[in-house]
Amino acid sequence: MTRGSPASRFAALLLLVATILAAYWLVGWRLQAAYQEALANIGDRRLVLARMAVAKTHDNALAVTLRTHEETAGDSAIAAETDSSAAALLQSHLQKLLETNAAQLTSVEALQNETRNSYRTVSLRAQFTTGHEGLRQILFALEVGRPVVFLDNMTISARSVRAFGVERPLDVQVDLTAFRDSDSSEPQR
Repeated sequence: MTRGSPASRFAALLLLVATILAAYWLVGWRLQAAYQEALANIGDRRLVLARMAVAKTHDNALAVTLRTHEETAGDSAIAAETDSSAAALLQSHLQKLLETNAAQLTSVEALQNETRNSYRTVSLRAQFTTGHEGLRQILFALEVGRPVVFLDNMTISARSVRAFGVERPLDVQVDLTAFRDSDSSEPQR
């Protein structure tokens, strides 16, 4: 091959094309792959942002619904000045539920109250007699009603002797705990 001959020019052109292709493969192809990956990430992030916008709208709607329910449902704590008046209100609330569901209150005992953050606990131990359906309705009303009442240490036993007007009577003992605002007065000792 002589210099300037068509074969040497063709070889030089072929070498130039091979060098350009090698450079593209080394640099351009990897840049193209990185570019495609960046586009995929951008698409994923746009999808996440769209979902977050929908979730935020849904959260705002839930917050409005929650505020509406809280305003219509009343306060979750017992509105009382002292522990004893709060216990009396809780006992009255329980008595109304028991009367509504044809249950008989056997005994009520006030338990030790304590302060938790800005609230005072109001605790009672109640014993009553009711049927299976009455028990279900009473427990449901206590757990979802106002004031909020937490149930603990529940013991249920079947009676061997029928109670008046109750088929398959049950003896129930349960600790009820509600809360009152402790800012209203000093805790009783």
